[in-house]
Amino acid sequence: MAGSSRVQIWAGASMLVLCVLIGVVEGSGVLAVGSWTYFVPWLVVFVGYLAALVVASVRRTPATPRGRLLLIAAPVLLSNAIVLLSPSRGGLSLILLVLSAAIASLHLELRGITGVVLWNSAVVLAAGAALGPLVERPNPPVEMLLVTFLYALLQAASAAMMWSQRRVEEALRELGVAHVELRSTSALLAESSQAQERLRISRELHDLLGHQLTVLSVELEVATHRVEGLGREHVLRARGLAKDLLADVRSVVGTERRRSFDLAGALAQVTEEIPHPRVHLDVEPGLGADDDHAAAVVRAVQEIATNTIRHSEAENLWITLAEVDGALRLEARDDGWGVASVVPGNGLNGLRERAAALGGRVELDGSDGFRVRVELPVRAGAPA
Repeated sequence: MAGSSRVQIWAGASMLVLCVLIGVVEGSGVLAVGSWTYFVPWLVVFVGYLAALVVASVRRTPATPRGRLLLIAAPVLLSNAIVLLSPSRGGLSLILLVLSAAIASLHLELRGITGVVLWNSAVVLAAGAALGPLVERPNPPVEMLLVTFLYALLQAASAAMMWSQRRVEEALRELGVAHVELRSTSALLAESSQAQERLRISRELHDLLGHQLTVLSVELEVATHRVEGLGREHVLRARGLAKDLLADVRSVVGTERRRSFDLAGALAQVTEEIPHPRVHLDVEPGLGADDDHAAAVVRAVQEIATNTIRHSEAENLWITLAEVDGALRLEARDDGWGVASVVPGNGLNGLRERAAALGGRVELDGSDGFRVRVELPVRAGAPA
């Protein structure tokens, strides 16, 4: 993904250089045919087009149809004005229409893209018909139709490529989200299965082996009072071994019952192999938690990772987990798009509800990238 980002940067820079070269050629033509009265407005329109093109290329797609339309309208209409102000019935400036159609495909759906292509094609036809102020003689009708058709195909092809790339990127994001959700669910199921198996084994040890060893210790205790001579020494040694073995069994049973959730391993399983963004996980060594707290932390990391994949367009996601002042503190931040005002959706609201059920709290901050802090008080006697 990092390599893909570099390719996109170079592609954007190349597109900008191409636009500048077209501007130099077209601007010199406007200045040669017209006066400064034409050139100054043309230059203002061209600079505005470059600015609008850059903004539409780097800005996130607005959430509302009106926002998407306003974002695309600027480069499209300004490129139309440049074409109509060209002294050569379009000339190289027609390439700008192709670029504006490609940019439109980053933010609009198929109906909107089709509308942009048709609108630009009408502008190509108008330029060929000499409707611009610096063109005196129109192209022959056949040539006008042919140029219009060819540039309509170029627009459709460039828009289709950009739209397909956008769909692929969306599919990869959804695949990353599904990957995180599957890994988190698998980690919780694995820990739950292991905990149930440990509990079953500890019960079997306590109920069967522990009971038999208790009976054996009692029998050997009785035997010590009835055996005399050299045999008594062996009975005493056997009684001691039985008591030690019983103590070991009880210790193993207690350890298995108190064994904590492998939180670090579960979080590593959730975050590893995420293709994008790059996840940097830092868990305090030896940190443990009971099953409820651990499950809440795993689900929180799942929600944070999926939101980052879907919305932030970040390159990196940093996640740290530590015990601070008697509470588990989970902090996450990314280097992607921030938000001026955080409006929690169902996922973040669910995260808050899960934390509140354990007496914790969640803090959200979108001013610099996106930051999430989750604090869960550690219950007395919980593994740590």
